[in-house]
Amino acid sequence: MGLMTDPKTQATLSAFISRFYKIGSVLCYVAGIAYMLALAYPTLNAGTYFSENALLPGLVDREYSDASYNVDQRAEAYKKVIDSDDRMPVEYLKAMFTEIGLDTYTQNFTINHPFLDTDIIGNERVPKVIKGTNVYAILRAPRIAGTEAIVMMVPYRSSQTAQEHGHTHYGLGLMLSLAKFFHTKTYWSKDIIFLVVDEEEMGMQAWLEAYQGIPSDYIKSSIMHGRSGAIMGAINLEVGSSRVKRLDLVTEGINGHLPNLDLINLAVRLCGKEGVQVSFQNQVDTSGSQRMRREGFQKSAKTMLLNMAHQATGQPRGIHGLFLQYHIEAITIKSYPALTSGKSMLVVGRVLEGTIRSLNNLLERLHQSFFFYVLPNCDRYVSIGLYMPPFGLLMMVPILNGLAMWIKSGIVPKIESPKESKETDTDKDDQDNTEDFVPRPFSSVIPLLIGASMTGALLYISPEMFMTRFHQTFKLTSEEVVSLGVMAIFTAGAMFPYMSRRQMSTPTDGSQVVAEWKLLKSFALIWQAVILSAICMSNFSLAFFISIVVVPISAVVQPASRSLLRLLNAFLLLLISPPVLLFIFLMVYNAAMATDPHLGDLFMTTFKMSQHALYQAVVDGYLYGNLSFCIATVVMIPNWLMFWLVIWK
Repeated sequence: MGLMTDPKTQATLSAFISRFYKIGSVLCYVAGIAYMLALAYPTLNAGTYFSENALLPGLVDREYSDASYNVDQRAEAYKKVIDSDDRMPVEYLKAMFTEIGLDTYTQNFTINHPFLDTDIIGNERVPKVIKGTNVYAILRAPRIAGTEAIVMMVPYRSSQTAQEHGHTHYGLGLMLSLAKFFHTKTYWSKDIIFLVVDEEEMGMQAWLEAYQGIPSDYIKSSIMHGRSGAIMGAINLEVGSSRVKRLDLVTEGINGHLPNLDLINLAVRLCGKEGVQVSFQNQVDTSGSQRMRREGFQKSAKTMLLNMAHQATGQPRGIHGLFLQYHIEAITIKSYPALTSGKSMLVVGRVLEGTIRSLNNLLERLHQSFFFYVLPNCDRYVSIGLYMPPFGLLMMVPILNGLAMWIKSGIVPKIESPKESKETDTDKDDQDNTEDFVPRPFSSVIPLLIGASMTGALLYISPEMFMTRFHQTFKLTSEEVVSLGVMAIFTAGAMFPYMSRRQMSTPTDGSQVVAEWKLLKSFALIWQAVILSAICMSNFSLAFFISIVVVPISAVVQPASRSLLRLLNAFLLLLISPPVLLFIFLMVYNAAMATDPHLGDLFMTTFKMSQHALYQAVVDGYLYGNLSFCIATVVMIPNWLMFWLVIWK
C-alpha cells in the first residue's frame, strides 16, 4: 500500500498507463476471444466426473420391462383423447393415475398480467384471462414420511401446439408406465410426483409457486390438497415417438441458471450404459480421436457457443428451467424420432429408471459439483475457473481506457481562446506543448449521470404505463404497444444530449470541455467493467457476448470536430445499443440456423422475432422473475447513454 500512495509510484503508473493503454487494450481483447475459443479444444478443458458418490449410477440392475407396462398402448390412447378435444383431459388423467393406485390431485390456476390482449365484451375491452389445470399424482415412499420428493413431468400439448413444439404423448405413456412399475417397488426413500403441466411455463410456474407457498400478484391458484416434501430433483420428458434415434439433454433455465453438473453426468452415463445415443445442443459428440482434428474442434466450439447463446437469452428452454430458480436441479430429456430403426421405449424407460433410482439414493441436495460451466461435449466441461480468465482479459479493455481517461481528465492540453492568442505574441515556442492541470469537473458530469440513470428507470416502467394508457386508445396488440412504447422512450433518451445543453460547458472554455468528456468517458468505462463483471456472476454467456461487441466500440468513440467522424461515432454507438444488439444477435442466429437464407425474408423474420422477444422479456419478468429486460433498461441503456453524451460534447 505504501508503494501505491507514493507520489513517484503514482506518477510512474500514470505515465505507463497513458502511454501503453491502447496497445494493451488491443492485445487483451484479441487474447480474450482467442483464449475462450481455444477452451473448446480437448486438452484445454476437462473430462466430466461424479462429485456426489451417493448417486451410484449404474450399480443396480434395471428391472423395467416395457412389455409388462404397455407404453405404446397408453401413448396412443392418450393421443386419441387429445386429438378429439384440445382441452386438457383432466378426468382421463385422473382416472389413469387412480387406476395405478396413486394419490391423485388437480390444481386450477388463473393468470392475469398487465400485458394480455383484450376481448371485446359489449362496448368494453376486457383483458383475456389464461386458465388451466395441472394434474399430478404422488407415489408415497414406504420408507420415509414424505420429507423429500422427486418430480417427473410431461407438458400437455394439444394437436395444434404439438405441431410447433413437438409431441409429448409418448412421454406421458412412458410416465404412466413407469408410475405403475415404481408402484410395485418398496425401495423408495423419496416420494415421486408425476405431473402433467398445462400451459407450458405458465402452468409450471403456477404449480411451483403453489407448492412452495409463494404468493403471486399475477398467478392465482387453487389450494393444493396434495403435497410432499422438499423436491430434490426433477426430470421433464418430451418424447413423441415409439422409436428414438437419440436423446437430447436440455439444461438452460431462467436467467441463465444451470443444473448441477452431476445431474447431467448422470443422464449421460446412463444413456451410454443402455446404448442410447445422447446429444447436447442437438450436436452429437465426435469420438476422442476426431476431437483433436480441425473438424472435431469446430464441432466442439459450435456446441459450446450454442450452449452460451441459449444461456445468454435468460429464457428457460423447457419447463424444467423454472425449477432452477428454487435451487431444484432439473433437466429436460427430449427425444428425436428414428426414421427406420432406433431404440425402443424399453431402453428409454430404463434410462429414466436409473436416473430416478440414483436421485432416490441422495442423502442431501446436489451441491458438490459445478453450477457454473459451459459444455463443448457431453462428457467434457469448461468450469468457471477456466472461462473467467478470458473474460478478465476482455474487462481489461474498459479498465485500462477508463484509467487513462481519468488521468487525462486532470491533465488536459492548454487551449487558448482567440482573445488570449492576440494578447500574447511572444514566447510562442515555450507555449506549444504546455498543459493545464485543471480540477476535474464533477459538478458538470454528475447531473448527466443522474439523467442517464433516470432515463433507464423510465424505460423499465414504460411497458405497463403504455399498456394502461394507450392500449385501448390506439387499438394495438400488446406486442405492438410494448415494443413501440419502449422504442419511443429510447428515442427520446437519444435526444438527451440536446436537452442537457445547459449542463454542459460553453464552447469557449476548451480545456474544460476536454476535461468534461474525458471524465464522463472514464466514469462510463469503469461502470461498464463493473456491470459486465456483475452480470457475469449470474449469466457468464450474456456478459461475454455483450463484451465482445460493446467493449471495443466503447473504447474508441470520442468527440470529433468533423461532422463525418461524429456521425461515424454515432453510427457505431447505435450498433451497440441494446435494441439494435437484440436485432443483430437474432439475425446472426437466424442466418446460422437457416439453410438458404434470403436477405429480405431474414430481415422481416428477425424484426418480428425482435418485437416478440422484447414483449416476452417483459412478460417473463413479471411472471417468472426474468431479469433480461431489467438488465437492458436499468443497467445497459444508462451506460450506453453515457457514451452517447460523450460523442456530442
